[in-house]
Amino acid sequence: MQPLFKTDKVFASLVNEITNSINEQVIITNEQGIIVASTDLTRIGNYHEGAYLAMKKQQKMVMTQELTEKLQGVRKGIVLPIIIENKPLGVLGITGDPLEVEPYGQIVQRMSELFIKETIDQMTQEKMARNLELFVFDWIYENIEPYLLLERSEFFNIDVTKYNQVISLHMISTTDNLSYKEILNLKRAWDNDQDALIIRWGQGKLIIIDVGYERYVLQKKILHFLHATKKQLGDEVYVGVGQSTGYLDLLTSFEQAERACLIARKEQRIIFEEQLQFEMLQYRLDKQTKQKFIERTIATILSDKNLVATISCWLKNGMSIQKTAEELYIHKNTLYYRLQKIEEMTKMNLSNMDHLVLFYIGLRFWDEMED
Repeated sequence: MQPLFKTDKVFASLVNEITNSINEQVIITNEQGIIVASTDLTRIGNYHEGAYLAMKKQQKMVMTQELTEKLQGVRKGIVLPIIIENKPLGVLGITGDPLEVEPYGQIVQRMSELFIKETIDQMTQEKMARNLELFVFDWIYENIEPYLLLERSEFFNIDVTKYNQVISLHMISTTDNLSYKEILNLKRAWDNDQDALIIRWGQGKLIIIDVGYERYVLQKKILHFLHATKKQLGDEVYVGVGQSTGYLDLLTSFEQAERACLIARKEQRIIFEEQLQFEMLQYRLDKQTKQKFIERTIATILSDKNLVATISCWLKNGMSIQKTAEELYIHKNTLYYRLQKIEEMTKMNLSNMDHLVLFYIGLRFWDEMED
């Protein structure tokens, strides 16, 4: 138990809690009587013989004027061992006239024990949460044999066989600092039964693993979740939803959710992987292949922003001369001139469907590179 929580940071937090309550000078020592936290920072690292004796006796001691003259590092006040589950963890000292500070002793001692016990519980829960994250990572990436997966899941009291779908959430703020309690709050916001697994997935990412829902049901569920967690997760949360795949093939659902989330970041909405069409091709190709494709199709016009804007707008408007000219605020003859120049520079024919497809794909890849 002791190595789990006994850090200077925890003891310093405890000192702050106590002084906020009683407004007295406070120290905390370790078992050896070394002061590890204090309202008087100059005392940190000093030996307190009175605390050491109180630790050995495991009982409160009053530091009288007489004792301050006999014992090393001692000031008037009281010292009280902090004992959790019959194990001494340190010693709390309150500095001042013993008659004035002794009445605080029992209250502060109990307060300290509760504070540390809560810290232990939180850190134990946090450790379990981290272990669960490692387990889910191995599960998704199929690093565990199916029979071992079922065995290990029992340790977390999880029925892995009921999980089928992954939802990926990307946000501007980091999720690394989300505590175990905050994750529980997210689970409550997602589902009152708290059956879903909500896992921190690195900086600015969460994944939700759930049983699988009809699309319209899940859409409403996600919108409600984002509204309920707006304060905790922020405004800009992008959501990608993988398809239901079964618990032994969650990697497929996860990869689908991640691809959908990339599109969601551009379009600022919830994207279901089943909605993706051109993107299925786009995110299967590596950057080098896309670059070569651009070089063989539209590279010759990329240095002319007017031409790129013109062909993009023309394709977006269904090749309508009227709509494109109006949107670009140019005369139709200017538009005809630009389209002719594009054909000359690219050696492609805009009346040819095959060439139009090449233009469209090249521009999509170029937009991606620019982002």
